[in-house]
Amino acid sequence: MPPLSHRLSEIEDGSDVWCSPTLGRITGKELRSVLSVLDSGVYRGRRVAIGVMPSVELLATLVLLDGVAETIIILPPEEEPEARARRLSGCAVDHLLEDGGVGFVKGLLALRSSVGAEVAGEKTVSLEKAHGTSPLPTAWMLPTSGTTGVSKLIRHTSETLTRGMAGRRSCSDFIWGSLYSFWRFAGLQVFLQSWTSMTTLIVCDEAEGFDRRVEWLASLGCSALSATPSMWRKLAMWPEFNRFALKQITLGGEIADQPVLDMLRRRFPSARITHVYASTEAGVGLSVKDGMAGFPVSFLKEPPGDVRLAVSAEGHLLLRPPSSDGSADREENEWTDSGDVVQVRGDRVMFLGRANGSINVGGDKVMPDEVESVIRELPEVVFVQVRAKRSSIVGNMVEAAVRLGPGAVLTQEMKKKIVAHCRTRLEAFKVPSVVVGLEEITLTSSGKLSRTKL
Repeated sequence: MPPLSHRLSEIEDGSDVWCSPTLGRITGKELRSVLSVLDSGVYRGRRVAIGVMPSVELLATLVLLDGVAETIIILPPEEEPEARARRLSGCAVDHLLEDGGVGFVKGLLALRSSVGAEVAGEKTVSLEKAHGTSPLPTAWMLPTSGTTGVSKLIRHTSETLTRGMAGRRSCSDFIWGSLYSFWRFAGLQVFLQSWTSMTTLIVCDEAEGFDRRVEWLASLGCSALSATPSMWRKLAMWPEFNRFALKQITLGGEIADQPVLDMLRRRFPSARITHVYASTEAGVGLSVKDGMAGFPVSFLKEPPGDVRLAVSAEGHLLLRPPSSDGSADREENEWTDSGDVVQVRGDRVMFLGRANGSINVGGDKVMPDEVESVIRELPEVVFVQVRAKRSSIVGNMVEAAVRLGPGAVLTQEMKKKIVAHCRTRLEAFKVPSVVVGLEEITLTSSGKLSRTKL
């Protein structure tokens, strides 16, 4: 695949490539003008680490360095200084870019001034000079979510990251938005989808907070939005959710259960709704567009893409991506265990939760996601968090923290209704022993529901 910068020549001068709440519209002409005068040759064949910087700066840095650098290492933004120092030493980094990155934002502001415009007009250096006659196959090292310990770095290329993405014709009128961090696999997927289809991307900085980013996305006309199911549920509680006119809705990162899919269908009846199963380790495994939770069992024999699927004896979903040459013919030991527990139910394969996230209740394993999905079947419930509560008798009990709709109060009668409903759908050891109110909805840095005790 050609480097990302090769797309620059295809972008029309007046088209909006990125739209930033602080920088406004960034057109194709501005993007080409600024990147053409930046010195990327200094990074050729080098290992470059990327730390914290404005999101627009990050994306411009990735466009400039892909095909130039030997390796791009994206550092987890939340990593402690000592851990980051060890990582930098272990990765043998040649350059560390943070704050101002490669200088795109500074160059853009200069270009927009009268002096900067004159300078940019006098000097136009082709990026192909930095690439040379043969662009390098730049490796992208991306951080995992780190939910089970220290975040690991997983190797990708721009080719593996864009495999299976929709082309320009199917996305031509979209304005993309993301509630993910662009430092994570899911956020980069949104950026690369908008880049490969040459459609506008709204670029908000994660530090601005959830509510502020949602306000910007709505006001800037976002029509294609990607988020976790927990983010979608939180977004649905936003008073002005109906301001969005969405054409494409994408869910990923967590189980997309039937209640959240049905809620989105009711809110946006004409939108295309896609839930994607992907991981930093395996890349995009599958996408489902039929409006149903889980995925068709037929995918196990005839996968919809080039990633093969299977279920292990332990009930874990296994994935086998194609080899680096695009061939799906790989050795059996190259299956990747996703760590997600699944169950075949009729003609669907249903996700139950993470194997390492189960609650041990007297020796029996309870999947919080499964219990949450059942509780969300009640129309009064808009958000639920199932977690472990210590017990001197059985070690752990199941606790459900529940948020009801606007104006509703979690009465004793409602608590009994929740427990009674769970008893009709779940085994006895999975039924919550305690039901409490959920005062604050806490999501992790990757947008997933936090299961720690509040």
